[in-house]
Amino acid sequence: MSTAVQSAFAPLASIRLTVVLLAMSTFIVFAGTVAQIDKDIWTVVEEYFRCYFTWIDLAIFCPRAWSVPSWLTFPFPGGWLIGIGLLVNILAAHAVRFKIYARGPRLTGGLVVLAAGALLTTLVIMGVFNKDIAHTEDDAFWRVLLRLGQGGGAAVVLMIGCLMVFRKRAGIVLLHSGIILLLVHEVFTGVAAVEGRMRIAEGESANYVEHTRSVELAFTDRADPESDHITVVPRKLLKRGGLIQDDQLPVDIEVVKYMKNSDLVGVGRTDASQPNPATAGSGLSAIAIAAPEVSGTDASQRINIAAAYVKLMHKGTGQSLGTYMVAVLLERTSLPQQSVTVDGRTYELNLRFPRTYKPYSIYLEDFRHDKYIGTETPKNYSSLVRIIDKDQGLDRTVRIWMNNPLRYAGETFYQSSFEPGDKVTILQVVRNDGWMLPYLSCMIVGVGMMTHFGSILLGFLSRRRDVL
Repeated sequence: MSTAVQSAFAPLASIRLTVVLLAMSTFIVFAGTVAQIDKDIWTVVEEYFRCYFTWIDLAIFCPRAWSVPSWLTFPFPGGWLIGIGLLVNILAAHAVRFKIYARGPRLTGGLVVLAAGALLTTLVIMGVFNKDIAHTEDDAFWRVLLRLGQGGGAAVVLMIGCLMVFRKRAGIVLLHSGIILLLVHEVFTGVAAVEGRMRIAEGESANYVEHTRSVELAFTDRADPESDHITVVPRKLLKRGGLIQDDQLPVDIEVVKYMKNSDLVGVGRTDASQPNPATAGSGLSAIAIAAPEVSGTDASQRINIAAAYVKLMHKGTGQSLGTYMVAVLLERTSLPQQSVTVDGRTYELNLRFPRTYKPYSIYLEDFRHDKYIGTETPKNYSSLVRIIDKDQGLDRTVRIWMNNPLRYAGETFYQSSFEPGDKVTILQVVRNDGWMLPYLSCMIVGVGMMTHFGSILLGFLSRRRDVL
């Protein structure tokens, strides 16, 4: 690399920049951690880490009894911007400080080995060597060992190529490559990973995943006996408020009030000062009251239960069809399903978690909740499920238990929780095509560290032998 290019990259490769970025990353992690006292963990992730800039409230660093004004904030780089800075810093350091020592056939051979290692790494990330459904209670250890072995194999091939090209600097080059993979994994996960849950009662099945980080207002038309027609309004429009109009909606909607978290109380139990905006539906029997956002430090791992008051109007005329209270909690009450009739057609109305429907279904045969003898402390809980995929001709029984998920169709099913009564299981469903990256990154970093410190140790022993 020319001297002019090295001079241009030198500020970006500065060790001082590395220290500043690491200090900033430490601070943003600290701020995000204490912010979870007041906010849900996923809100913190979006506001502090998976963003380029954020505004940090001074109040999160003070005792809550001090009542620090909410307008006392200051800007700070978000997690993604800090991560990009670290990535640029590492790449610039390689461009400035790390030189290719090999020449001729050795360089050609080293590049070929590196290309083979990169191909093997790609195949490992894609999960080419993994089986889709294949686990029993006895093979959890071997599955983890297999993944580490795959990552270790790719790391060794890359290490051989680095030794041929970079010689004594090979370990550091490989170690930094593993760190770069970890940074890439976080960005990939934030952009592409999808997470939800599947709630199944014993003797029943489910073919959709609910995404509990958001909500949607759904209008369901069941007039067609073959299929339901569902039109939904996303949370961002409900949260924004005001008038919502769309040709696909059966009505015009005015959002009177939106609550990120709420409680439902009976009309007779509310304070006289609590107004009831509802003029129709379940809101005549219950009132939704805004509640503080769920804390990320809540040991019970509760989630926010949104609610809203919406005024429905006839399209074109603006004629009011009533103001309805909609809430995720309504489906857990004894109140009847709400509906609205427009031009002789009836639509079910409910606020729910967004759903992603699957081409297969999961049937719960049995749920077990084992406890330590004489206590209520959970020892283990597990679900015996059947995967039924008619398109693939699959009907298979698999057991899912703590720390032993099921992987099928590119998705991972974790035994997450259950409902009181031990008859309803809750499976956490995650789709993350880069799930092998952490295994691979750790093995690459490990092999790089062993190579680097091993070479230093051998050099020290060699010099000591020469002295003696």
